[in-house]
Amino acid sequence: MLAVDGQEILNFGRQSIPSFLPGHRINSGTFGTMGVGLPYAIGAKVARPDKQVVCLHGDGSIGFNFMELDTAVRHRIPVITVVSLNGGWTSDPQKLKPGRDLGLTRFHDMATALGCHASLVEHPDQIRPALEAAKKATLDGLPALVNVVTDPDAQATTAKFTTFYEAA
Repeated sequence: MLAVDGQEILNFGRQSIPSFLPGHRINSGTFGTMGVGLPYAIGAKVARPDKQVVCLHGDGSIGFNFMELDTAVRHRIPVITVVSLNGGWTSDPQKLKPGRDLGLTRFHDMATALGCHASLVEHPDQIRPALEAAKKATLDGLPALVNVVTDPDAQATTAKFTTFYEAA
């Protein structure tokens, strides 16, 4: 099961990560609901403990509910959270708005301090080993976080997306 939350990473996720089974993708929708990805993932794992649950988060959106990793640790809810660490709010492509820069937050250190398995990915060849280690940690009952440094200038295409309500 996949929960996706953020701005640019939400668009990338919609474009590049297909869903094949009904009820296996939780999408945060528009910007007004930013921050729900990790709570959605935790809820999905509690509802379906037999499923592997991955939350794909932007570095801005995870800031809204990062401490839910503490909830996951305390209740042994083994979800994997992958953070796209691009250092800012990318909804401003010209990078003109004050407060846009977030810096490269060490979410992996924060997650470790809470009791999660966590790692930092700085090169593409580190992704698979980090995800495999995260999956192994969840099999042992631990939540895991993979903090992935991504290109701050990358942007998803501007293709129109069909929402759940438009498709119904």
